[in-house]
Amino acid sequence: MLKRTVTGLVIVVVWVIFFLLKAFITVDVGRIVLGDLIFDGLLLIMAAMGANEMLRVFGDKIIKPHRIITVAYPIILFPMMSLFGVEWAVVITILAILLVLAVSVPCYEDVTVEGIALTFLSMVYPSGLLVCLVAVNHLAPFSALVLAFAISPLADVLAYFAGSLLKGPKLCPNISPNKTVSGAIGGLLGGVIASILVCVVLYPISEHYFKNMGQEIAVYSIVGFLGACLTELGDLVESLIKRKLGIKDMGKILPGHGGIMDRIDGLLFASPLIAFLFCAVLPMIVV
Repeated sequence: MLKRTVTGLVIVVVWVIFFLLKAFITVDVGRIVLGDLIFDGLLLIMAAMGANEMLRVFGDKIIKPHRIITVAYPIILFPMMSLFGVEWAVVITILAILLVLAVSVPCYEDVTVEGIALTFLSMVYPSGLLVCLVAVNHLAPFSALVLAFAISPLADVLAYFAGSLLKGPKLCPNISPNKTVSGAIGGLLGGVIASILVCVVLYPISEHYFKNMGQEIAVYSIVGFLGACLTELGDLVESLIKRKLGIKDMGKILPGHGGIMDRIDGLLFASPLIAFLFCAVLPMIVV
């Protein structure tokens, strides 16, 4: 528990440092703010490390050319999207899909349909989901980006304490035996608390959609609740993959947590929601 707590604090410190760099390094590089590019760098590192963990657990089921494409995908995707716009996410993704299929033809003897499917999974999860935060980083208010990173950790913490104290019926015993219904409810509460804290603390200094703070808190609370739901779903999906593969953790780089994928599983699922709401839906609302 101590090792897990220390590692968790180190992760939070790293995230806070990158948030501060984004907030205070406002020098323009062409039409892009340098602080935004630095934060994109953090997202790229997380995506590349996560993709590498996916390839490691799937082993020889994915052929070498597909492994190269999977690792190259976020390395090309994130900078192109950062520098030239969100539309490049679609272009690069389509090209990557076509390349995976094209490479499969000359590799007919070694490739399998399962391997192709696992390649696509390793591309989408994590890179295809995490790239949503690049859009949030460039197109949404600062508070939206903080919210994405705040919901998952606080939901996890309250879920752990609520489950440990209250125990009760299991949530999904066949997938994750330690998770309880009380823990899940605690996690939802954690997501709402995180969203309210982010809204209240950053409301005076961040762009927002409502002049009335009460309305802003209400919207953020809803986002926090939905984000916590997706966080818990992401955690269960990660547990499902590990159980099917017969492994405990996706990696070993984070003592007490496992791998990068073990730490960001909830963030991956909450990210598309944050991007959809703050980059597409809320900007359309006239206040």
